[in-house]
Amino acid sequence: MIMKQIAVYAVATLLLLSGSALAQEMVIYPSQGQSNEQMEQDKFQCYSWSKNQSGFDPMALPTTSEPPPPKEAPKGGVASGAVRGTLLGGAVGAIAGNSKSDTRKGLKAGAATGALVGGMRRNDQVRQEEQQRKNWEQQQVNQYAQGRTSYNRAYAACMEGRGYSVR
Repeated sequence: MIMKQIAVYAVATLLLLSGSALAQEMVIYPSQGQSNEQMEQDKFQCYSWSKNQSGFDPMALPTTSEPPPPKEAPKGGVASGAVRGTLLGGAVGAIAGNSKSDTRKGLKAGAATGALVGGMRRNDQVRQEEQQRKNWEQQQVNQYAQGRTSYNRAYAACMEGRGYSVR
């Protein structure tokens, strides 16, 4: 189950990262009249140099640097809250009341209150897990973007040093 979730998150991240990577392609112009063969040779050499300088390989598939945050065991819930509330409400009704009617009222009120509180706890947990997952995704995207920016700067410097115009 956890491996499946990791794979889903990794794929989603890869899709996000691939889209941002495509938006950062550079345009290179041989401003000193270099031939296509020379330009391809320079591109390859600058690719290798920039990869070593930045530690980022734009040709490699994006990967995550750390696994997504784990999901916790479910907390709360309507059913478990109702059961707890029923037990607590029945006990309070029996102690505070003088009749079976008071006990029944305590059971009903406890069940309703317990279900409400249990449902709220479960919803809070789901929201917190969703926020943690979004934060993790954003962190992964930012790390990729930083690596790509560092690579692009190194590549542009290399190509410009060889007499190309880079935009």
